[in-house]
Amino acid sequence: MSLRDFAVLTVVLVLSSALETSASEGQQGAPMAPLRVGLYGGMGVSYVNPTDIADLVNSTPGTLERVPEFKTGVEFYGGFSIPLAEDWGVKAEYAYLLGSYNLTSVFGPAEYTFVTHMPSVIAQYIVVAESVYNVKVGFGGGYHFGSLTQRFGNLEDTFSGSGPGVIADLEANTALGESLFAYLGVIIRWEFISELTNANGKSPSATTGSSPTTLNFFGIGARLGFSYYF
Repeated sequence: MSLRDFAVLTVVLVLSSALETSASEGQQGAPMAPLRVGLYGGMGVSYVNPTDIADLVNSTPGTLERVPEFKTGVEFYGGFSIPLAEDWGVKAEYAYLLGSYNLTSVFGPAEYTFVTHMPSVIAQYIVVAESVYNVKVGFGGGYHFGSLTQRFGNLEDTFSGSGPGVIADLEANTALGESLFAYLGVIIRWEFISELTNANGKSPSATTGSSPTTLNFFGIGARLGFSYYF
């Protein structure tokens, strides 16, 4: 399934769930979920543009292949939310993003794998709050960490860096039970992870003569998961 199809499916699920649950007013005896502490987690797909890494991949010796600037990655996430007022809350989450490039050159296969660890604190405004569904928008960020593992022929090395990241998100939760909800979300990210270096302080770009390689990127993604409210 492509990212576009995944995002469309997410929107359809959000709208259909909202319509179905709003018609079932008899189920609204439980406390509204946004006014309870919650846990959530799941996985998603993100479309990101790690430009420096794409440039590095495209400079691999002995290959005629070129990779596009944007890349699809898989994301795993989890966190907890705390209500602060009737319309406001805050959540803390950890997200892990994984992406890779694989290509063949005259010197053998080449593989580049990047990961980012993204703990964030996000302030949320509660747009809709019903006992059987809710919709929230949020904005926040944190200090994030990333790494790139490069395998080329018999050579393998890992480069790492860190820096700030910003996230904006839209989430909807629709009831599967009194406390268990389906979690649907859309996110936008801006990452500013600094120059990647190995244990010896060298950048992967040192052998190509190009500018230092960072893990800066912009990304947009869709999420599916579960949330549980106490």
